Amino acid sequence: MDDQQTYLLNGLLARQFDLGRIVRFRQVTRGRQATTFELLTAQQNEYLVYLYPASYSVEQLEFAAGAVNSLDDNRFTVVPWAKGKAGTFVGEGLQNGRLMVSLGVAGSALAAEQYTEHDVSQVGLRLAWMHRLLREQVAVPAETVPLAMRLERVVTGTGAEQSGATVPAIGRETIGRLVGLMGLPTSVQAGWVHGDLQAAALMHDADHQLRMVMDWGLLHWGNPLEDVVDAFLALCVNGDGTFDKGRGEVLLEAYETLVPLEKVAWTVVVAAWCAQRIIDAVGGRRGVPPNFSGIVGSPEAVATAIASCR
Repeated sequence: MDDQQTYLLNGLLARQFDLGRIVRFRQVTRGRQATTFELLTAQQNEYLVYLYPASYSVEQLEFAAGAVNSLDDNRFTVVPWAKGKAGTFVGEGLQNGRLMVSLGVAGSALAAEQYTEHDVSQVGLRLAWMHRLLREQVAVPAETVPLAMRLERVVTGTGAEQSGATVPAIGRETIGRLVGLMGLPTSVQAGWVHGDLQAAALMHDADHQLRMVMDWGLLHWGNPLEDVVDAFLALCVNGDGTFDKGRGEVLLEAYETLVPLEKVAWTVVVAAWCAQRIIDAVGGRRGVPPNFSGIVGSPEAVATAIASCR
């Protein structure tokens, strides 16, 4: 970001958020959904400022902020968002972007290859805890559109989520298989899904302790185990593309200390994960993983790999 853009962003922040005089302003790496800046004010208060692209709707970000802030800070560490002068969480940013401000700065991300089995275990436990807290503290949506119906809408170009993004090159036969797999019986109850649980969203301290979860802009109602698939693919896959069963066992064992995984139909979960990734890609909110074509072509392979870790 050049000096002129920095000046404009500072002005927007001053008009929309009551932060005081800013004495330090720099771009940092925190999560991956938004461009992130670290601020220090004359009162020695630290903030993170997120500039989300326009593909993230104001309504979705407002909802995510309210949901995140409903979590008890003494029980689960997230990035609490601050309301602006207008009483909303989302402000006007550069180039139709969405400005959001969080309170405090903590931790940094680890590269996937830096994770130890202990670190993976922390992720599994924190993930299960997060799902339980969201279920307890965030109300069930009054109305929901089935995932299969939302998938059909976006791939046929009839959904309201179209943003001009390129649809992944996935044939109608593959879409039909996903819809069929999602219709199979499952023991998993619907719940809130983080939606983007990658290494970049997990902030650790210098001792590798997991301190904070970032990137809540894709929070949605769906199959919570989509987040387990995200964590498995991000942290339990070797550089050559093979699955690391040891790490997978650690991840699932830690998760299952709080949330039972008996009789989970993992093929249904992976199919739902694929469908949600297509919807987000079409909406321009998140690109599909580099190996996505292989996963969507055979969800059963990933499902079998996850199931073998129990």
